[in-house]
Amino acid sequence: MTAVQFIVNEVFDIPTRGGLIAVGSTRNGDFIGIPRLRDDTSGQPIHVLGVDHPTPRTRRTGETILVVDRADAEHVLVGRLWTAETP
Repeated sequence: MTAVQFIVNEVFDIPTRGGLIAVGSTRNGDFIGIPRLRDDTSGQPIHVLGVDHPTPRTRRTGETILVVDRADAEHVLVGRLWTAETP
């Protein structure tokens, strides 16, 4: 089975939010619950704090919104690819 991947399309840093907002597309399926992700370039874990509610835009485009710990900011960049860890 191929792991689910997430490619970062946009990043927002809204100071009142608990983390960075990463909007992206999934490959090879969808997430169930809060995913455990690893950055494909560096191998570092990405600490996902939550999956945000869909917006009209993400419903239309099929994108997913993740809230990511600000400590991972160097890996939360447009174009980065993250792969879900399998349990």
